[in-house]
Amino acid sequence: MNPVRPERGITVLICTYNSATRITETLQALARQQVNATEFAVEVLLVDNASTDATSQVAAATFEQLDFPFPYQVLYEGKSGKSNALELGFATARYEYVCIVDDDNWLQPDYLALAWEVMEKDPKIGALGGIGRPQCEITPPFWFKDFAAIYAADTQAPHQGDITAGPSYVYGAGCVVRKAAWEKIYRAGFKSMLTGRHGDKLTSGEDNEMCYAFVLAGYKIWYDERLRFQHFIPAKRLTWNYVERIFEGNAESEAALRPYVDYIAALHRPTVANKPLVWLRNAKYSLQYTVSFLGKTLKTGERFREGDTSSIRARYYWQQFKALVKKELSQDKSYAEVQAFIGRLQALNN
Repeated sequence: MNPVRPERGITVLICTYNSATRITETLQALARQQVNATEFAVEVLLVDNASTDATSQVAAATFEQLDFPFPYQVLYEGKSGKSNALELGFATARYEYVCIVDDDNWLQPDYLALAWEVMEKDPKIGALGGIGRPQCEITPPFWFKDFAAIYAADTQAPHQGDITAGPSYVYGAGCVVRKAAWEKIYRAGFKSMLTGRHGDKLTSGEDNEMCYAFVLAGYKIWYDERLRFQHFIPAKRLTWNYVERIFEGNAESEAALRPYVDYIAALHRPTVANKPLVWLRNAKYSLQYTVSFLGKTLKTGERFREGDTSSIRARYYWQQFKALVKKELSQDKSYAEVQAFIGRLQALNN
């Protein structure tokens, strides 16, 4: 049989920060991937994103000890923030599909083979997501099942297949990206409004932003629950304080990404995103949700106790409301920036 052409393959991209104690299991799972080498090749890029521990050394030693079955590189990105690590990884990647694996994700053995199959069937898929299942270090708290999604350990959408119209994104853990889609948005001058999590700060949303940009560039977002991985969750993340910090970070990020959401909505129904006082228009809905969830909290008498879903959502929408009002008062130009980005995308198509 003829060997696979060298340009046909999947790059596995691991963006990691201080993962010396957990990276070994992630690489062991990758070493067990069952792929047909005559169909496509695999390479692994590990980007150490400004770690302060021995992540790079442990990863290099693990690759060697495993007699790793795929070519690999250990890279270093000194500027913290996942979006920076992703840029380095995509710039280095050899292959047309890039599978983003967090340093605590353990892919099932058929993950890459199934991802290849799905991406090959439809050249318009820009990003493909699967389903994470929790592998908790300790018995999870009673409230965990209600918040598994924020840990990338639950279903991502109400249905499988094309989710471009909504929710229009998949989480970054296990996400498979068409490199041509990434290159297109960067040719159009895409610049992330977010940096993603860096160090111990729990802001996120760069995965959503990337998918939103793909949608505006004419690509599909796809979800397939045959793609499965285990998400290791250490004990220190299974606390109510951690959940509160995640919601706080998400409130900030989702407020910042409202221009993408509004312009995507305009693709599917006749709305105009850049209306006067557009940030305040969005803030109005956040305030309505705040009042609604606060009412549920008061009705149940929970009053912001651990595990109360209504109270934490009331706080989330209140934080989002404040962030949106602040953007209006500061005359934030993000809507104009996204509109200009769309114009550059259209110019590429002409």
